[in-house]
Amino acid sequence: MAVHIENLEALTRVLQASISPVALVSGVGLLILSQTNRFSRVTDRLRELAHDRATAVAKSPGLDRQIEIFLQRARLLRLAIGAALLCALFASVMVLAVFAIAVLDIAAQALVLLLFACSLVSLICSVLLFLWDMHLSLKAVEESLENQK
Repeated sequence: MAVHIENLEALTRVLQASISPVALVSGVGLLILSQTNRFSRVTDRLRELAHDRATAVAKSPGLDRQIEIFLQRARLLRLAIGAALLCALFASVMVLAVFAIAVLDIAAQALVLLLFACSLVSLICSVLLFLWDMHLSLKAVEESLENQK
């Protein structure tokens, strides 16, 4: 059932349909902020470890293992950020599709549902990758503690 924007009531329904995706974009924005902060910290630490390895007199397998873990974390976080950005993109396109359905009187409800599903799948992937990074973070700490024995 198409919504024609002919009166205030119809416009209100279209705007209400757009609120959920916009709230999703806002929440995902906070997730992206958190992930980019972690990514910055991981890459800074990776640079420090690479510098330590370059200036070390003897080869340290523990240091090499730490570098491997931090490099893996940086890659995971890059993927997590990409998935979160994809979620925001799908949600934004979904808002446009809702307006197109209302204004142009086209039948694209299946497109809106597909975009919503893709948005949620992207969000789930992002959160799972973020959790994997947290697991590796603990692994890096354990490796560091082992090297101090």
